[in-house]
Formats: sequence, C-alpha cells, structure tokens
Amino acid sequence: MNNNDVMSDILLRLPLKDLVGCKCVCKWWNTLISDPIFKLNYSLRNPQYNISGFFLQKFLYLELHSKLLFFPCEGRVDAAPKPSLSFIEDDKGVCIKHSCNGLLICSSFRCGEEDRKYYICKPTTKQYFPLPNLECRTVFGISIAYDPNRSPHYKIVSICDSYLSKNHRQIKIYSPVTGSWKPSGNPFTVPDEDMLFNRGVFWNGSLHWIGMGNLALRFDPETELMLTMPMPPTQRKPEYFGESGGHLLLVKGPLTAGFDIMEMKADYSGWFVKYHLNLDQVASQAIERANRLSILHIVHNHVEDVDESFIVIHVPGEFVSFKLRDYSFMDLQTNNHVEPGLGLWYSWEGVYPYTNTFFYL
Repeated sequence: MNNNDVMSDILLRLPLKDLVGCKCVCKWWNTLISDPIFKLNYSLRNPQYNISGFFLQKFLYLELHSKLLFFPCEGRVDAAPKPSLSFIEDDKGVCIKHSCNGLLICSSFRCGEEDRKYYICKPTTKQYFPLPNLECRTVFGISIAYDPNRSPHYKIVSICDSYLSKNHRQIKIYSPVTGSWKPSGNPFTVPDEDMLFNRGVFWNGSLHWIGMGNLALRFDPETELMLTMPMPPTQRKPEYFGESGGHLLLVKGPLTAGFDIMEMKADYSGWFVKYHLNLDQVASQAIERANRLSILHIVHNHVEDVDESFIVIHVPGEFVSFKLRDYSFMDLQTNNHVEPGLGLWYSWEGVYPYTNTFFYL
C-alpha cells in the first residue's frame, strides 16, 4: 500500500463537510479528493450522505425570505440539508429557482430584475457562488443541467427576453469552465400560451419545459439544439411534471377520484400510462374530506425488482404519502417543525427535488 492509498483510506472516513475543507490543505489532498474513483468509493462508504428528498418553498407576504421545508425520501434524516438559505449573504433575501442532482440555483428575492443576483449553491456544505449578470430585461426561467454520471461539470441555461419582439426568447448558457454567459443560437418564438420556463426538468441529458396547453420543448445543452416533444392529446392543465429515477413523469388535471400518471418514452415517441391512481381506494380521512389536493412529488423507486414507487400529496393542513403499488401509507420523516394545521398551500411548482451528490463548488 503506497502513500496515496493510505491517505485515501483516511480521507474516506471523514464527514463530508470536513472532507471538502481538506481540499484546501494541500495540492496532494486536493488531487486525491478530486479523483472520480475516490468520489465513487466515498459515496459507497458513506450512503447516509446520499440523502434524497425535496424542498418545499412558499412565498409569504412581507417576509424577506421564502418559507422552506425539507422532506427526506431516502437516507438518514440527520444528513438532510437544513431548510434555510441564510448562509447566502444577500440583503434582499434569497429564494430557490431550480434544483438538479444536489445543486440549487437561487436568486435575490424581493427586488426587480435589474437588481437581482443569481447564485449556484450546495446547501449541505453551505457553499455558494455568485453568477455573472445576465444583462437582459427579463429572465423567464433559469435551470441547471448537471449529470454527475456523465460529467463533473454543470451548465446553467437561462431563458431571457429578446430585442426582436415580446414573443421572442433568447437562450443563454453559463459554464463554470469559461465563467461567463454566452448566447445560444438565434432568438426563437413562443406562442401566446404560457410556457413554464421557470419549471425546467432535467432528464436524459436535456432540459424540458411544458406549457399550459399542448406545447412542450426540450433543449440539449451539449448540442445546443431546441426541439419540440409530443404532449398527450388533452387541453387539461398540468398538475405535475418532474423526473425521478431516470423517468420523466406527467399528470394532467383535473385531480378527481381517478387520474393517470404518464411517462415519456426514452426515444420521445410519446407518453404512456405508468400508473392509474384511484383515490377512492386510498384509506385516508384527510383525502376524503379535502375539497382540493395537489401532487407534490412522485418518487420512482424499485427495490430488488419490487416497485416501491410512491406519491406525496398535499391537502389543506396535511401531507399524505402512499405507495403506488398497493396504496399503503408511508411516513414522511422530517427534521422540520410542521404544524398540524398548516394553512399554507403548496403545489408541484414550489417543489425542488434534491439529492446530495458528492459535489463541491
């Protein structure tokens, strides 16, 4: 066993926060910790740090910061990130704009676009980095594209206004390699229907956006190509759009006693019904007496070929979680204080999935 092996074995035993600090001790340690094989071995040895769950964000009237909750879906509760962005120093407050594989995009909260600052951050290590100014009048959406299985580098994609017309949009891409924004292609037009550019979903190496109608777009940050993708033949508004476990999922309303959870085919040829949910079979007094409900998150999960996927639903005052296979209830553990009579209303548009990948800024 050489010196590298001995030191790697020591570093593998450190808590994640201490390990990140060790990168600054010397060039040798930085090289060892940055090695992809070391990252993999650390993740396997310390599975409690691979916490996955979701942030819930709600904006409160006259409050400087958005209200955050965090619900772990896997791993140890004590390894979950704290539901606070107070470590980002911004006198205008901070809110989440997007999340992807352990990274968050945050921005200044109560201010105009000309004063807004954007940050890339990792909440478990409380690291953050301010991004250069976008130099545009309006940012319709900003999203992270990051797949640690493909590349150690992330990219940030923003949808901005264009000088051509109010119906044109300009894509800009930020890369940490160059440290700057660059325009991607020519401005493109969008129809009058509302596109949810603020709810981009990263899947299959691309970012995806849907509209309130039948338009859906996907953008590959590597090839910088924008393409359309099919949508189910219905005019109903989306009630959920997200990714989990390598699956792109969609639910269109209304959320009545029965509705379908659809999945996109890997070749983008169309959607198919993954699950049909019958709420009449869910033995929940909260759902029975609810006059409205919303889907917060769908977790696609298989354990030894057994489907353990589950759904998290919010009804006024409560969060209900149950498996899609047999409707058995699951207990959502959390280290937050959640009052039983919670009056805030949450929807999927305020949910930010989070996985604590071994990444440092």
